[in-house]
Amino acid sequence: MSDVNVQDISLTNQEFLSAIEQAPDGQLKNASASSTQVLRRRVREAGFARSILPFKPAGAAVQRLPDNDMPVIIEDMEPDSPGAKAVPFMGSPDTVFYHGDTFLVMFHKIVSPEFKKNIHQLQTYKHDLKAMVTDNALRDIHTTEDQALISQVDDLVGLDATGNGASGEPQNFGTEDAIARSTYPLHMSYLEDRELMNGVFLMNRKTAKAFLTWDRSEIGGDLAQAIFEDGASAISKGKILGVPHIYTSKKALVPNNVEYQFAEPDYLGRAYVLQDLVLYIEKRKDIITFSAMEKIGITLGNVAAVNKVTFNVPHDDTWNT
Repeated sequence: MSDVNVQDISLTNQEFLSAIEQAPDGQLKNASASSTQVLRRRVREAGFARSILPFKPAGAAVQRLPDNDMPVIIEDMEPDSPGAKAVPFMGSPDTVFYHGDTFLVMFHKIVSPEFKKNIHQLQTYKHDLKAMVTDNALRDIHTTEDQALISQVDDLVGLDATGNGASGEPQNFGTEDAIARSTYPLHMSYLEDRELMNGVFLMNRKTAKAFLTWDRSEIGGDLAQAIFEDGASAISKGKILGVPHIYTSKKALVPNNVEYQFAEPDYLGRAYVLQDLVLYIEKRKDIITFSAMEKIGITLGNVAAVNKVTFNVPHDDTWNT
């Protein structure tokens, strides 16, 4: 049973509406993460992009380019090393001039639709409409963040004429293998083959059900029983063979049988917040308009730090069709 008091929500709405009615026409800034008793239509997940590449405040790092005044951040990347070599005891080392590479983090704005409502119609609601609008707008904006990340990955791993990705090596792997205990470790080595450590792997919840087919001899111990009793939730916050996995319901972004592999954040790229999510409420006469906006930048600076693996589904696995 919910501990949210309907009378408290009604009072919250009245206070909110009174503040709007008493305010002059114009914009009010407000953001909320309050709960609501509204019956939900579908699951709206928080974004997975922020779990793969943590966001930092842009702050004083923002700069402008010589030819325009759009805000950017210029990030440094370590230079390649020519390596060391053995020389005779009285020998001298080679002379190498070096410089650091850079990459840009460019910002873009993500906005929600504008939601319009008559103030007097709002008075008929018994739930915290302000919180509901904010909550939904936040998750919709997070989905757009996720889309921006996946779009970059698909561009980087996309096959060129030689079958390679942006790194010059294969990054988009199609395999005849299913997600099986005997073959999965092989597919976890692609980033390590490029001298990178596995960070986070991403797949949708339907694909993750393949792990439920692993028996006790493949998983071992109490985890097999937990998976039998709790399903995918038993591994939703854990690791598979030492690598954290994220499972999403956003099949439009992460298709069935596809796994996105990311290196650790320090080897992957940078993500910055120029302006945190803000819910703008504008009042004109008896109409209020809700809209949400944020300004962020995401750049995968290391083009070798991502992979895409598409697994095969055996014909008898009808659960994943």
